[in-house]
Amino acid sequence: MGQWLEALEAKARIIHEQMAAARSVAETAGLDSHDVVRPYFELLNALYADEFDFARLVDDADLVTRFVGPALNKAPTIAIVTSVCSDLRHQIQGIAKSIIGLSTDDRIRWPAELDPQLEGLSPGSLVVGISIREPDRTRPGQPDLPGLSDSVVESVRGAVRSVATVARHVRENDVDTDAIQSAFPDPAIRDTVMVATSKLAPTGRKGIDSVSLYARDGEPPANPLTQRSRRVLSRALSHPIRTSGEGMFEGVVRAIDLDARRFDVRGVEGTRAVRCMYEPAHHDTVKRILDARIQVSGSFETAPNRQPRFIAVSSIRILADPQRYLFGSGQRGPGVNANDTG
Repeated sequence: MGQWLEALEAKARIIHEQMAAARSVAETAGLDSHDVVRPYFELLNALYADEFDFARLVDDADLVTRFVGPALNKAPTIAIVTSVCSDLRHQIQGIAKSIIGLSTDDRIRWPAELDPQLEGLSPGSLVVGISIREPDRTRPGQPDLPGLSDSVVESVRGAVRSVATVARHVRENDVDTDAIQSAFPDPAIRDTVMVATSKLAPTGRKGIDSVSLYARDGEPPANPLTQRSRRVLSRALSHPIRTSGEGMFEGVVRAIDLDARRFDVRGVEGTRAVRCMYEPAHHDTVKRILDARIQVSGSFETAPNRQPRFIAVSSIRILADPQRYLFGSGQRGPGVNANDTG
């Protein structure tokens, strides 16, 4: 039994003890014990009806997200439920891709176990529970996912739970970046989880006022994310690099997030994939570099192993456009005319 269910059972025991004491007093006084204990039964019914499923979910799931707002004050529309679950799924997959290092090739079928699982609805809120399990590699039609070892799956599971960790360090007017860096020493993973948390915070446009995150990690629940939290996180994400040096890197662009102004470059010599952030001046160029071989330069931050992992891009040079790289020889060609020197 997990700590949430244990706390629930502790409440139930107190009610049972009070009910037994009330029954004893009623019998001593010659009163109808059924009338005396009825309110305690009502308390027990309310306790298990309102809290049991949620406590079980928080104990069992890797991450539980509760959305609250006027759009959910009554039975939510299918559009709201679909939108919320789609956003959550997208952010979780973004974390998984960053850790596993997969390409964004649409032909890859994601294991169903990586999808958010809708566990319950209650008046005034929408509760979604997520669990990351070992994917079934024997399922027909499931291609092999590169590098999907037990340790990688556990890393993804930990990162999913740690979305709540970021939320715990979002304060009224700023973010405790030192605490988040301690929790996520790899700057690429840290930035990925922070971006995901920022996008899970409500905009207010969908009738959702707050989002609460609960992780099965023994830590206390985070404060709810609000529109203010979203603004605070956005400010923190605008200058996330703790500069370790300056450098130039070549690789192939495999994922782009235009809203967050991030993209991933894979196949970089001497390191794993690197995550890049860029300024609006590079926006037009970035829209055209998916699957292209590029050269980026800028200040970078390293992981504890001193490998560059996160780059603040100052310039982008396209070495081979997507068609040439994907369908040609795959070797580096001359830079095309769309070079962006920032």
